[in-house]
Amino acid sequence: MIRKIQNTARDYAWGSTTLIPDYFGIEATGAPMAEIWFGTHPGSPASVVESGQTLTDLREGSQLPFLLKILAAAQPLSIQAHPSKEQALAGFERENAAGLSFDAPDRNYKDDHHKPEMIVALTPFTALIGFRPRVDVVVSFQRLILQAQQHDFELLEDSLAQLVHLLRAHGVKAVFEAVLEQRGNLGEVTQQLSQLAKLSAAEDNIESANLSLVPQLEELYPGDPGILVSQLLNRIELAPMQAAELPAGNVHAYIAGLGVEIMANSDNVLRGGLTPKHVDIPELMRVVDFGLGENAVLEPKQLSAGLWVYPSKAEDYLLYRVEVSGANLLADVELANEAIVLCTAGEVAVGDSKGERQVLRQGEAAYLADARLYSFSGSGTAFLATS
Repeated sequence: MIRKIQNTARDYAWGSTTLIPDYFGIEATGAPMAEIWFGTHPGSPASVVESGQTLTDLREGSQLPFLLKILAAAQPLSIQAHPSKEQALAGFERENAAGLSFDAPDRNYKDDHHKPEMIVALTPFTALIGFRPRVDVVVSFQRLILQAQQHDFELLEDSLAQLVHLLRAHGVKAVFEAVLEQRGNLGEVTQQLSQLAKLSAAEDNIESANLSLVPQLEELYPGDPGILVSQLLNRIELAPMQAAELPAGNVHAYIAGLGVEIMANSDNVLRGGLTPKHVDIPELMRVVDFGLGENAVLEPKQLSAGLWVYPSKAEDYLLYRVEVSGANLLADVELANEAIVLCTAGEVAVGDSKGERQVLRQGEAAYLADARLYSFSGSGTAFLATS
């Protein structure tokens, strides 16, 4: 079975009005086009082009274990982390028992699943992922303290000095929590962050690439402690076709760019800042894994001519990239489970061992099932998601 599927773009405020239309040739809506979902998640199930039914209905109500997305960020997303399986199940049951409706603004858990995820860049892609080493943050903050002294920013100087002391004594976890808990002291925090933004703008030689984000973040989210949290995180720059994977407990925020994202079929997000949405600091602190190592940029591994796999530790998904041309086609690619294929460049024809065939153009996707072997031909690039 090969069935073309489609979906409409979700208009989250951080989305881009141009990235998806310009890259995929999809008609612009005039509103932000943040994400297009290809999967069965009830928040936005894909529909089958031929019949108009949802992909979930085609699968007789069964959910896929993964969700494939196009993601286009023109503005930073919230600082966030995702729960483990055990945390998601416990949180979902706890909120159900408390009688929280699924659309309640203070609900943390929309389902009982974890949400590991991976982003593959289609354009240069910037993200904040994981915590910087303690020594790097100390050195960075000490330099900022000296600069604050030169500009007579006493409030910022005192705040950073306290955080350096806390960092040396108790580590990143204590600093992360202390910064988030400033949320209730809006006036003082707003003044600190205003000084930090002015400091960033005043410096010809910005000490940290993260510091260059502060004026934009301060304009978008004035007084949000997440702006200071951004200075604790690693800034990652992905080149096209490079990837990053975010396991449970990883603190991150996408900043800008276009990518293909794959994740477990969940919508559980614990936010820590850069958002007007609900922030539950105690629950976030339970979810964050402060023992995670540095998040490395992932390079795809070539399996054969025209076929790459993105190494993943997740149990819920596998992501491949297919590159075909007149000189190279892929035959007899074996898939043990259902899959979704998304064409991101050119034109890719997909055929299966039962004789079905569909041609996908840039921005088009298809659901694959009930066959063991698949072939790919044409001239283009596609991402193949399966479990």
